[in-house]
Amino acid sequence: MPPGSKTAIIVSSDANYFDLLMGTVNSLRERAGGRDFDLCILDVGLTAEQVTHLRDLATSVVSVDWEFDFPGRDKTPGYFKAMTSRPYLPRHFPDYDLYMWIDSDAWVQDASVLDLYLRAAAAGQLAVVPEIDRGYTMFYKRPRPYHRRLSHRMYRWAYGWRVADRLGRNPILNSGAFALRGDAPHWAFWQAAHKSAMCRWRMSPGVRDLYGRISEQTALNYVVYRDKAPATFLPAYCNWLCGHGTPMFDPDRRLFVEPHAPHQPLGIVHMAGDGIQDMTFDIAQVGGGSVRTGLTYPDAGKLIAPAS
Repeated sequence: MPPGSKTAIIVSSDANYFDLLMGTVNSLRERAGGRDFDLCILDVGLTAEQVTHLRDLATSVVSVDWEFDFPGRDKTPGYFKAMTSRPYLPRHFPDYDLYMWIDSDAWVQDASVLDLYLRAAAAGQLAVVPEIDRGYTMFYKRPRPYHRRLSHRMYRWAYGWRVADRLGRNPILNSGAFALRGDAPHWAFWQAAHKSAMCRWRMSPGVRDLYGRISEQTALNYVVYRDKAPATFLPAYCNWLCGHGTPMFDPDRRLFVEPHAPHQPLGIVHMAGDGIQDMTFDIAQVGGGSVRTGLTYPDAGKLIAPAS
């Protein structure tokens, strides 16, 4: 952690994601020991009992409402507040120098990557990971026509065809883990870009579920690629997306690693992707063989070595 910086690491959940949230929280408690940060919880629909439990573990638990009005808001599920509130973290958790967000479907294996995020943030950059890697299977498939790619569709939905044609070729920056300085100009740009996207269209339930749930990520990408807000792109092992590529397991080091040599240990294991957190995998091992396991922290945590 950068010396002298007051740091908040923020995780969010509703009642349905509470078990996953606890995986994130426990991984931070067990694997990021000795690092100086406050654990903060953004409550978007937790039960009173869950909040009471978290108050014993976290520095603060803050319940949020909608940040602004937008078409279809009355029919939008409450967990979506985690998206609308993400660009406003300094408002909800004031007086921190550095902010780091980790999705509740992600957990920390190698806490040294937290330092990479926070050092970049301290220097005034957005620290974020692009969804690109040699181990991601989508790059070995026949590419979709340009206008059908998710990146083009998400910009088109949020900002129109001209922006989509200009920015849609860029790799998607995943907002499931990022760090940013509290006084960075990015926050105001991000707030404006997200509100603009959300107020552009009246959303049917299907459209809202497909694009609305990544609207704040789309807005963050817009801020980096169009507004040229300073950013540094960290390697994929800093936020490994299991829905894009199944990791390997190294039985000697007892760590989940990249699927290709030199098998860098994964820092953040992110179960982004439909149903990933509910699946059981036959994970290939370095040196041969496989191990059968889920990728949630309670399951995978049984295999990995204690943090040093």
